[in-house]
Amino acid sequence: MHHQNVGRFSRILTYWRHHYTERQVYIRSHGQVQFMSLSPLTQAAFAAIAFVFLGWVAFASVNVVFKEQIIASKDQRYRKMQGAYEERMAQLQSAYDELNGQLVISEERFLATTRQLEEKHNQLAALMAARQTASNELDVMRQRYAATSKPPSDSDRGNSLLMRADQAPTKTTVLNTTTRPQQSAELEAVGGPAQSESGIDFSSLLRSYQNETASHIETRLDALAEAQQSFINTVEEKTDRRVRELKSIMRMTKVIDPDSFVGRVSSDDDETGQGGPFISLTGSADGEGEGNTSFNRQLFRVSRNLKEEAKLTESISRIPLASPLTHYRITSDFGPRRDPFNGRMGFHPGLDMASAYGAPVYAPGEGVVTFAGWKSGYGRFVEISMGNGFSTRYGHLSRIDVKAGQKVAFRQVIGRVGSTGRSTGPHLHYEVKYDGIVRDPLKFIEAGQYVFSKQG
Repeated sequence: MHHQNVGRFSRILTYWRHHYTERQVYIRSHGQVQFMSLSPLTQAAFAAIAFVFLGWVAFASVNVVFKEQIIASKDQRYRKMQGAYEERMAQLQSAYDELNGQLVISEERFLATTRQLEEKHNQLAALMAARQTASNELDVMRQRYAATSKPPSDSDRGNSLLMRADQAPTKTTVLNTTTRPQQSAELEAVGGPAQSESGIDFSSLLRSYQNETASHIETRLDALAEAQQSFINTVEEKTDRRVRELKSIMRMTKVIDPDSFVGRVSSDDDETGQGGPFISLTGSADGEGEGNTSFNRQLFRVSRNLKEEAKLTESISRIPLASPLTHYRITSDFGPRRDPFNGRMGFHPGLDMASAYGAPVYAPGEGVVTFAGWKSGYGRFVEISMGNGFSTRYGHLSRIDVKAGQKVAFRQVIGRVGSTGRSTGPHLHYEVKYDGIVRDPLKFIEAGQYVFSKQG
């Protein structure tokens, strides 16, 4: 390796000495001759300078000759790059516009769905307020009537009061209505415990839309819509059942037709006052379609049932269903019987209720005293007009605590049990008249005890 390097160096040195020997340049001027010596290094320097100069001249010449072609080539490459860039930007813009359009459509659908759900929720809230009002009125009546009397036991008389509707002689199927509706539980089925009063937090749903996928939000909205539909189905079922129950209870008296009696009670009320939430029978303004129309029609049916339930509740409150005595024993039924004095068969127009002498006699409802005094056969006697065709009569009193023309309230003491008039011992002779015809008071008492007493 060393010998190769030495041989290569010697060849270069030989080439250098052969071409770059010392030379002299003679210059003759004005008859004089002068010379200038050029060393090998000087010659090499001049050669390098000449090479650089000629290279620069060649480059400049080529650049001048091919300048336009170079510029045109550069312009062509630039235009290609610009065209590719603009095409890519157009693709990105198209994809963005498509994505933005889908986002706008999704947002519009989401907002429309949330508005529809919020509207349904507000309608349900108004519906539940009306339902709670009706339930409260029924609960108030139940509490009032529950304390009026203790049902007579079998040992008292051998007469069993209604404890189940299927035991009633009317063969009408009536379910127990004494259980208080669970308002809060029903509302939790729709919006959860925290939403039962304040409503659905739709602003949080809108905020969550930016952080959750559309499919997840639609799943949540679908679940909420299903919960609302399930809730309104349950409410409709309960209101339908309650209306049937109240009508059946009125039929248990054997003398009252629910529809005609409700019409009679309603005609006595002021029919000019109207109000309540508006529930459209058509679709929403933005045309949400068949489902929303069906929901609104169902809401209308439930609202109509609630209104009918309220009228039935009001009508029942006008019927003398309470017992005039707290503790009693029935000693003589309504209808044909053998007279206790002469032993002959006759018609007994009321119900004989034996109790302690001096026991208080209560008014079974609000009314106006039309007679208070002595009446042949009845002894000390009170008659109360209760409106809507009803009047009640009380005989054999030991004392009268009201006077004719006086207004009496529910459970107000009107007299005391006695044995005045045609009587064999202390008892109350109790009559109920409807449209001027005497009716069986026991049917009314049994209906009242079934509806309003606390059972089980």
